[in-house]
Amino acid sequence: MEKLLLQCLCAAVLGFILTFVCRKTAPILGLMDIPKDGRRMHSKPIPRMGGIAIYLAFVITMSVFGLFEEVLPFAVGGLVLVVIGVLDDKYGVKPAVKILGQLISGLVLCFFGISARYFSFFGTRIDVGEYVGYALTVIWIVAVTNIFNLIDGLDGLCSGITLIAAVGIVLTVSGNGDMATVTVTAVFAAAVLGFLPHNISPAKIFLGDTGAMLCGYMLAALACHLFYSDPNGSLSALTPILLFGIPVFDTSFAIIRRLASGSGVFCGDKKHVHHRLCERYGKVLTVILMYLFAVILVSASVIINTSLAGEIAGYLLFALAVTYGVLRFGVYKK
Repeated sequence: MEKLLLQCLCAAVLGFILTFVCRKTAPILGLMDIPKDGRRMHSKPIPRMGGIAIYLAFVITMSVFGLFEEVLPFAVGGLVLVVIGVLDDKYGVKPAVKILGQLISGLVLCFFGISARYFSFFGTRIDVGEYVGYALTVIWIVAVTNIFNLIDGLDGLCSGITLIAAVGIVLTVSGNGDMATVTVTAVFAAAVLGFLPHNISPAKIFLGDTGAMLCGYMLAALACHLFYSDPNGSLSALTPILLFGIPVFDTSFAIIRRLASGSGVFCGDKKHVHHRLCERYGKVLTVILMYLFAVILVSASVIINTSLAGEIAGYLLFALAVTYGVLRFGVYKK
């Protein structure tokens, strides 16, 4: 435990320092988020190199402590998205290019033997087979990477939700999973923690597409390995859905809303949950409320893995949360 705490401390301190360096370097490299449309929630140029700082703090810490082998699958897949993200933040790339990068990152996991093959429901373990597992892995990586990218709309929102979800993974899996991967998760969470003070309102630096995609990818990859790759595992297949509940909820409703209104699924708007909450509560309180919702969902993820009764309670809680969201925010609101 002492060693893990030291690793996390190192990642957090390194993340904080590297983020400061990236803040000063971004204007020189032209990696600035310039508000050019009405969707932006800021009014002046802000550096967007946060993803680079998090990635470097994470990989350097794992390597220094001799855990390069454990981090390799996640570092390689993450590097693909970091490169594409930097190009997007600098020049702008087509969505198809980003999707291609996400597909490659998913295939990287499959190459290292990590796939979404085993699913547990109410104590029953289902094996979907090797090739179906590969396909589900790629779909899972692309989906989660994008939903985290979509909630990166307020200071500290995506990074804070990422931190809470990563801590949730550690709490849920500790003592019941691959402890090497739990260590990877904890160190990544610490790297995000080091970045967060620079990103909370008023943000001095953004994640950029680099960081938002990296956060989504890392959480998806770690969850895939810990919840869906173990033939002897017993953790509920619903757990990651609860852990990532805020972005899953928001993105699902955004898709349904846009389809219902006849607009394109990929057309950006200011009708996400955090936009609606901002109109009523302001930016800071909105982020705090969404943190609170994320903590509640993390608590539910822990409960559903305690027993069969806990899993049933977790499913009911999830159903109630979705119902409340439908009634409160309205899927068909324009």
